[in-house]
Amino acid sequence: MASLRTQKRRTRIRDNQQCQICGEVLPVPFGRIEVHHIIYRCNGGSDELENLATLCDLCHAVIHNHMGPAWVGLSIVPTEKREQSKQILKQAQEEFESYLRLQIEERRRIQNELWSQWGITRRR
Repeated sequence: MASLRTQKRRTRIRDNQQCQICGEVLPVPFGRIEVHHIIYRCNGGSDELENLATLCDLCHAVIHNHMGPAWVGLSIVPTEKREQSKQILKQAQEEFESYLRLQIEERRRIQNELWSQWGITRRR
């Protein structure tokens, strides 16, 4: 199998350098494009292309428990609103993860439908 570096490059090319959740493309304002393991490597996920997805750093951070709270600013949310904010983050994480676990063809179908409604075009 190819190296992880090669697989990441192939993933970005396959996904047209576009976040597979929000549709952001390079250059990402205030951020970057990253490659995410759908099934985490620590849980036995492979470096195969089917297990990789291109995400902007914000969507990538939302998915990961160790990054999401900092990215969405939970530490500065007023104490009385933190629990509600944590629940919103948890819901987003679950939805992102279930979406990324779909077959790539189904993800593309959903992306095209949603992105067209939002006026996002796929870079070619």
